[in-house]
Amino acid sequence: MSQVADAISYLKRSVTMAKSRELRVYVVVPLIFNIVVFGGLYWASGSWIAGWIASATADWALTGSLSFLNEALHFLIDAAIILVWIMLLALFASVFSIGVQLIAAPFMGFLAEQVDIQTTGQPMPDESIPAMIVRTFKREIRKTWYWLWRAVLILFVVMVVYFIPVVNVFASVIWFLWSGWLLAMQYIDFGADNRQVPFEVMLERLKTKRWLVLTFGAVVMGLTMLPLVNLFIMPVAVIAGTLIWVEELAPQTPEPSTKPL
Repeated sequence: MSQVADAISYLKRSVTMAKSRELRVYVVVPLIFNIVVFGGLYWASGSWIAGWIASATADWALTGSLSFLNEALHFLIDAAIILVWIMLLALFASVFSIGVQLIAAPFMGFLAEQVDIQTTGQPMPDESIPAMIVRTFKREIRKTWYWLWRAVLILFVVMVVYFIPVVNVFASVIWFLWSGWLLAMQYIDFGADNRQVPFEVMLERLKTKRWLVLTFGAVVMGLTMLPLVNLFIMPVAVIAGTLIWVEELAPQTPEPSTKPL
């Protein structure tokens, strides 16, 4: 079970590195950007809906013998507005993690580069921007194909298991572990991609430390489900995934021969 302990150790180490002066900017900038964007959208949409409810119910008033219920009616309207704010907060909280991953992805690539350089002391391979764009695009297509057809297959298995009494308790476990494996692959691939390691080679390297990769992905998967924690877990996971790749999984370059010619 040493690989399980190693995965936890890498995550703890990455938290410390995320707070370092050298990496702080790559962690804080995308986080602030996303908070400003989603905070602004939350306030604008909430204000619009609350204003619409207030204007639509402005003339609501009971008369005659039912006038004594007006106070209760106004209370219900105010409660509805508060409920709208709460529901919007829940909606934006659930969408926030997806938005962070989409918007902050380029920053995460730079973060992985800095972690790699600090750890190995080796510069990144020289590559032109057009070549990088083409290579990255091809890799994303390959990566999407890898998980898409497997996800369909796993989903079919989970649905079958779900309808089997007693055994169906494992359905959610199977899906959770599969999702954790995919998440680990995504974060570890930052380091492999930066070093231009082919996707197939990266996958083969993952299989050499299955428990390490699976534990890392499962823990990150669990942390992304926690409110507020999911705001900070992405850069921490990128750092940990890069460290795991560099120190555990990266193919070792054979040392030059010292034998006389």
